[in-house]
Amino acid sequence: MSLLPVIIVGLVVIAVLFFVPFALRLLVRLALFLIPVAIAAAGIAMIMNDETIFERPGADQRVIRFVTMNSAAASASGDGSVTCRMGIQPNAVATSAAPATKRHAAKQAPAKPPDSTRRLEPASTPAPPDDVFPELIRRSFPGIPRQKLFQLSQDTINSLGGWKIVKADSRDSTIDCIYTSRIFKFEDDVRITVQPSGEIDVCARSGLARPDATSILRYFPGDIGASVGHIKQFYEALEPKMDEVYKQAQDQQNAKKPH
Repeated sequence: MSLLPVIIVGLVVIAVLFFVPFALRLLVRLALFLIPVAIAAAGIAMIMNDETIFERPGADQRVIRFVTMNSAAASASGDGSVTCRMGIQPNAVATSAAPATKRHAAKQAPAKPPDSTRRLEPASTPAPPDDVFPELIRRSFPGIPRQKLFQLSQDTINSLGGWKIVKADSRDSTIDCIYTSRIFKFEDDVRITVQPSGEIDVCARSGLARPDATSILRYFPGDIGASVGHIKQFYEALEPKMDEVYKQAQDQQNAKKPH
């Protein structure tokens, strides 16, 4: 009987006994290194997106959303489960010939006949009643003409760093934008639609969620709050401009009153 098979088996056993503990220790050390790095990277990303886990609806809901969802859309209720669906974003610049809403809803708009327009309908999945993100509550600016809102929305985008308008369609008052992150140069898509009612819909998604995305990162389901952050940034930059418009209108009304 040859001793060669026995020797081979013995060498394999010795190798396993020697290397497996080393491999396990290596994996544990690697995990202990990568987990804090991942947490730090996620924290930096959320700070860059001007997002935090310490606001409504709470840390649990925010963490789950930020790591499992890569798009967001404003809605009347600010429901965190609402997402948006867009096709392949255009990459060339094109020229262009209800329930509670936030902050400006108390201002009354003059009655106007509705005009036909397509509305970006967000896709929604069931969510708990307390899954409300304040930054996702749709803003409404009644009393301001639609074309004025459309122009001010473009002015707002042009004033934001990293934002670029790739298509502005005055026929349905829709603006498609691309946001490019400062450090990693990731691209995200944002679509803004001005409604005849004075509501402004905002929908954002990670560029990794595009149908034609090829990066291996597309398999990661979350965007670390980027989509929510883009919507928040746009509304926060837009509202002072709208306040100024309302103030000017009020000043004009006051000037017409007899002294």
